[in-house]
Amino acid sequence: MRGIEKYANLHEVIPNLMPVLVEAIQSEFLEIKKINRECEKFIASCGRFPELKNAEYVIFSQHIKKNEHKNEIFVFIDKEGATIRHLTGHEMELYGLLDSCSNLHLSDEYLESQKHCNDDDCRR
Repeated sequence: MRGIEKYANLHEVIPNLMPVLVEAIQSEFLEIKKINRECEKFIASCGRFPELKNAEYVIFSQHIKKNEHKNEIFVFIDKEGATIRHLTGHEMELYGLLDSCSNLHLSDEYLESQKHCNDDDCRR
């Protein structure tokens, strides 16, 4: 892996996550969020997609424009990082479904790099 890793403990918290997803998350190409499993929207989605009952996190792009969300692919994973299901924005919206990953800790290097960034588009 090149560059600064965003999360210091990603490997420990989600040990079976595919390396390509780890690298994409660490480089901020993709974002990971915890699913609010008590959300009515999530519970209803489990009715349509029963395998989602085992999902803990969803991985998605934070860079896709709002008008393109229908074409986005979401990767739902379990607490260990195994892929549960892929869904598109046509099948499901994530709005109101996500929580922060309070169990993932930002690395010291990442935090230090952000101190020098005054711009929302700042990249390492």
